[in-house]
Amino acid sequence: MEALRLIRTARHALAEARHVPDVLAEARQAALLTEAVGARLAESEDEELAGLGQQLSEAGAHAAVCLDRSVAGGSLVSGGRARRLTELGEPAPTLGALDELLREVGETLVVLACGADTESLYWTCIDGVDAMSECKDVTARLREAADRGGGAERTALGGAEPERVGHGSPSLVVRLGPPGEGGPTEQERAPGYRVPGAAEASELSVPAG
Repeated sequence: MEALRLIRTARHALAEARHVPDVLAEARQAALLTEAVGARLAESEDEELAGLGQQLSEAGAHAAVCLDRSVAGGSLVSGGRARRLTELGEPAPTLGALDELLREVGETLVVLACGADTESLYWTCIDGVDAMSECKDVTARLREAADRGGGAERTALGGAEPERVGHGSPSLVVRLGPPGEGGPTEQERAPGYRVPGAAEASELSVPAG
């Protein structure tokens, strides 16, 4: 399956996830898909793109490891969507969609960290946020490299200039801290509390027990 289609599927699945275990599983799926896309880019004949693709693959693998302890059993652990990747397609729109997926995963993990009732969940989310940020940084450099490619190389990367996603948009800023150590206030952790800029993600629920 083409990378762009898989990324769109991943974004939809993340948006539909409502319980914490499901969201964490989808975050790991996004990391594994990032690793797979990076591996494909690493096969590019362009040395800069190949090098950055390798970095993206390694960053995605690191993110998957950070979130691995939150996923128990099932097909998600075995690779899931990433194993269905058969072709990269046009890298320009693919990288744009991947950038958006990584942003959404990072924001969702921030929301989970705000409502975490255990240090284990809190640090899983924070480690995931950091790892996703690293993936996003490499993705941005890949998009810039594609821009600099020039005529023939840009055509090979999908033609038109990649759409800029998220540049200049307000950042989601939330005060964080482990439960009981200067973390979210009682109001912020109360059921129904919505984090500004993340209304949909704040509907996530933590199963009792």
